Amino acid sequence: MSLIKKPKLTREGLLAIIVAAFILFLSLSTNFSSKSGIYSFMLDVSPTMVAAIGLSMIIFTGNIDISAGTISGFVAYTAGALVKAGAPMIIFVPAAILVGTLLAGLNGYLTVKFKVPSIVVTLAMNMVHVGFYATFLPQSGWIENLGPRFTWFGRARMFGIIPYTFLVAVVVAAIFIFIMAYSKFGKKLYAVGGNAQSAVYSGINPDRIVIKVFFIEGFLIGISALLRALTRNEVMPSMFIGRELFFISAALVGGVSIFGGSGKIIGAVLGAMFVYLISIAMIYLGFQDYYQFALQGIIILIAVFITVADFSKWKKKRPEAPEGAV
Repeated sequence: MSLIKKPKLTREGLLAIIVAAFILFLSLSTNFSSKSGIYSFMLDVSPTMVAAIGLSMIIFTGNIDISAGTISGFVAYTAGALVKAGAPMIIFVPAAILVGTLLAGLNGYLTVKFKVPSIVVTLAMNMVHVGFYATFLPQSGWIENLGPRFTWFGRARMFGIIPYTFLVAVVVAAIFIFIMAYSKFGKKLYAVGGNAQSAVYSGINPDRIVIKVFFIEGFLIGISALLRALTRNEVMPSMFIGRELFFISAALVGGVSIFGGSGKIIGAVLGAMFVYLISIAMIYLGFQDYYQFALQGIIILIAVFITVADFSKWKKKRPEAPEGAV
């Protein structure tokens, strides 16, 4: 039997190769490798990176949040309304993030309190949020002419190329990679998603963990929404409708199991980059919007299949090498 072990290609490694291939393709075929192209990529992918981390945390526990996009709309509206009222950044940023945290936390509370599947709770809340936009927010929440006091951070860059928003996303990713890899809380998330009953036998309270993770997701959704909103001179809650599917796709493409209990934060980050790069490539290739949606969906399905399929079952049994072979 061979004494040399062949290195295994992990899901994250495979996805990193795919991302690198897409970056190479775009660099050779567009101005993606230019200073402005790199800046635009980092600026636009940052919100998706942070939100994908938040949705991954939820999915780790075997839950889902279909209302992440509409919660983002409330976060952006809160920030814009406070700026119009004269609030400084030190006020409107934490206030807006608090709104996202509380709304997502409410989802978690309803899920646990009434023992209703999170997909049902969050889908219902998604519809409630959209109705609230149209019924109670002035001009459906559209706020314009926010000015540089609102946009300076979103448009600022380090060394003339690295957006501040990307730096925030990298810091968030580093923190949650550490949490999931080394903290007891991270291990509890995997335990709850893998087998909630076994987690109870281990002394873990699944309900408490689920509520906590929804609050954490809301905090991250708040950051994500601000990273996107602060790059614009106007906000409108409806511009975030449907974004949750983008976040969920990024997490799943990154190898996070939809059934819960497995996956890595770094995979979700790479997944966010991959999903965004797909959209850039399709725009370059001249696809119309409806073709873009269809092709992107197909590619995402293929990528998800690659990351979750057990290819070991397909391998044909091969005779072992003679003893002493190397």
